[in-house]
Amino acid sequence: MKPIVFLLFSCLFIAACGGPKAFYDYDESMNFAQCKTFSFYDNQQTGLNELDQERLFNALTSQLISKGLTPSESADFKINITTDVFQERNNNTSVGIGIGGGSGGFGGGVSGGIPINSQQTILEITIDFANSVNNELFWQAVVEDNLPRETTPEERTEIFNEMIAEALENFPPEK
Repeated sequence: MKPIVFLLFSCLFIAACGGPKAFYDYDESMNFAQCKTFSFYDNQQTGLNELDQERLFNALTSQLISKGLTPSESADFKINITTDVFQERNNNTSVGIGIGGGSGGFGGGVSGGIPINSQQTILEITIDFANSVNNELFWQAVVEDNLPRETTPEERTEIFNEMIAEALENFPPEK
């Protein structure tokens, strides 16, 4: 019985620690087979510092190339990126203290919980794909993940790579 309980709690813990979460929307009438080349809108104000913006653009370019698309000045579609960084209070964590005793088959106990309030920095990236001719939006992904303050440049690169991989997981959409 104990191995089953341990396995159950391990699975719940792993699921709770999940990575990026992405949400999608797209124009169902769009013929995604026509999307072969891409470019970024000029002078984007992503809200990120230059280093993180470069990481984001590199991750997006690499993922799109891996899907068979090609960067081009005369692209089929253009990409716009916006970001939002916000603090999320995490009130679910607590520390429990328990005291127990017993003698002669009788027992008693006292326990209490001390809530621990903490904040997480959440990065939200919105990726818009728009037709190069008429600038009409045809696909959008919003992806969120925890962005720890104290990370190395390599860790930040990995965070952006994971977020973009999650955002583009279902691009192009299957109809």
